[in-house]
Amino acid sequence: MYARKLNPELEKLQEEVLGPPSLETFVRNVQEAASKIHSSFLFENEGKELLQKLCLFLSATASGKSYGDWQKFAAVLGLMIEQIKCIDYDFKGLQDPTYYVLLAFSQLAEATMDKIIIALQKIDRPDVINRVTDCFNYFIQDIVQNRSLNLKDGIYKSSTSPRAPLVLCPVIQKHHEINQSLAKVPYKPNITCQSASLKYGSIVMLTFADDGRRTAEEIARIFRSKNPKIGVIILQEQEKHVYSKAEEFIEDCFKQVNYIVPILTMGYLNKINNYVEGENDNTDLDSKYLRYIYSLLRYEYVKQDCINNRVRCIIPDMEVKTILSLDLHPTLQAWFRESDIHSFTEKILLQKF
Repeated sequence: MYARKLNPELEKLQEEVLGPPSLETFVRNVQEAASKIHSSFLFENEGKELLQKLCLFLSATASGKSYGDWQKFAAVLGLMIEQIKCIDYDFKGLQDPTYYVLLAFSQLAEATMDKIIIALQKIDRPDVINRVTDCFNYFIQDIVQNRSLNLKDGIYKSSTSPRAPLVLCPVIQKHHEINQSLAKVPYKPNITCQSASLKYGSIVMLTFADDGRRTAEEIARIFRSKNPKIGVIILQEQEKHVYSKAEEFIEDCFKQVNYIVPILTMGYLNKINNYVEGENDNTDLDSKYLRYIYSLLRYEYVKQDCINNRVRCIIPDMEVKTILSLDLHPTLQAWFRESDIHSFTEKILLQKF
């Protein structure tokens, strides 16, 4: 073995070359300043270059296992699932999706620039942060050094807010009220109490396909027989409300119940994985809106930093082996056998999972 001869000039050059930029240092240095700048400036002259690069790098990337795309970016920034769908379905060809995500985000009073960097970190996109570092620094300097701009409530805000389509503006909702401690749920006679003093131990939403209806009905019977009772929401039992304002009613219930309980059957998995246009026309309401509830629980999972706090599945005993052999979304991997329903019920009442 011969010793490797070192080239002094080459070694000197290697010592002088700076290493790769530290993203942690960049984020730490700009975070305080960015928290004082509203994202509406992205749509002014100062922010055009940064806006273009954010759109280019995010919209050009498909979603992968280890990184997120514009849809995950939108979810982390707090856009509603309906707004994400509108961007995906209705605005193609006008601007790229990330443009509309940032436009919707900028309509919020608290939409500061630091939240954009934090969102990119949460969806594992350090590559985007790295590619906009210089541009981001220049953008902050332009805003902070502009003497004509004044701080309002501690934030630099553009004099004019960027105009956005109505569906991308903040939504003011009047929620249907589900009181989780008193029995004032107005949707289901089975869970509406004649006396306002009767309390529920918990309230759940069951979601299932046609082949899971028998299991769902039996689980509902057991839940409602407990003391304290477990309130149960089944869409078919709420026809009046669902037919009136389906998505609004379902989303209100989804947000307010303690647990969402999918009945995992082959019919359920086929519904979420192999959707066919028009297949829901002649099915009952639970099967018809199964995919919508599934999209809500996936959206919540992403928004909660991939933590599943509320989705607990039931699998019929005869289907456990078949269901578990398939690739399930993380939200569907917390499950119990149907035969363990009484143990499952105790955990729901104690809220200990």
